[in-house]
Amino acid sequence: MAVTKWDSQQHSSEYPTDAFGELEFAGAGRRLSHFLRLSCDTPPQVIYNLMTTHWGLPIPNLVVSVVGGVGHEKIEPWVRNILRKGLVRAAQSTGAWILTGGLRESVSRCVGEAVRDYRAVASAVSQKNVIAIGVAPWGLVHNRQQLVNPQGSFPARYYAQKATNDIRCLDNSCQAFLFVDNGSVDQQRGETIFQANLEDFISHQRTGICGSGNIEIPVLCILISGKACMLE
Repeated sequence: MAVTKWDSQQHSSEYPTDAFGELEFAGAGRRLSHFLRLSCDTPPQVIYNLMTTHWGLPIPNLVVSVVGGVGHEKIEPWVRNILRKGLVRAAQSTGAWILTGGLRESVSRCVGEAVRDYRAVASAVSQKNVIAIGVAPWGLVHNRQQLVNPQGSFPARYYAQKATNDIRCLDNSCQAFLFVDNGSVDQQRGETIFQANLEDFISHQRTGICGSGNIEIPVLCILISGKACMLE
């Protein structure tokens, strides 16, 4: 039989998720983050309802999706300053969700640093206005087996290595993680279609308590240090 190119639908099977619950970063205090491993074709309305109803995340007035360079790609200092001073401030003033890659690498790392700096000086009330959500490919997450428990983890303790190869470790700035699994391992972009569908679904929801507002939630995509094809 001829060997064909690997395809998620042909060469993988779906099973009930075995990684969900709450995540505690070892050595980073007791703040817990929600997490879920999900299939790449999970309906976005299911996940949105899970986040807002079960996890209790406030309905956003704005969603900012930050995409761009990956790995060890260098981010210029002026870009870091914009993220640090502009992105988080805008999110705080509007009550926004920031969607990021959720890993300690490149742009995602810069966003995480900006969110942590903000939390260090903000009041507990103001901190609730900035929700960072990591959307990462499951097969790329370092030490992902620490999160596996078919009965759920409340919490799972996650140990991130402080080494030069820690770029695929989770970033502890995120209040929630969505780990998108398409069956691949060590591959980037397995999460892109799911994230695009989720953002599209959110853009048709309404702001306000229980979606009672008159305005549909705006979704802003920011591309930093990446290729134009990422916008597709």
